[in-house]
Amino acid sequence: MSNKLKTLSASQLENLISNAVGEYLGEECSCEISNLDTPNIDTEDHIAIEDKRSMHFEVDLSYIEE
Repeated sequence: MSNKLKTLSASQLENLISNAVGEYLGEECSCEISNLDTPNIDTEDHIAIEDKRSMHFEVDLSYIEE
C-alpha cells in the first residue's frame, strides 16, 4: 500500500482545501498552507506495521463576502 498523502504538494493541498471550502461557502476561497510536515514512510516493513497515514500543516483561509 502506498502513502498517497505523501505525494500531495502544498499547492495541490491548497487547491483541494480552497475548492472544498469555497463550494461550502458559495464564495471563492483562498488557502495558504504553511509548516507542511509529511512523515517519511519509505520502507515496506514500516508500512506493513503502521497503516495509519498522517500529515500536519497550518492553514490560512480567506474569502471576501459579496
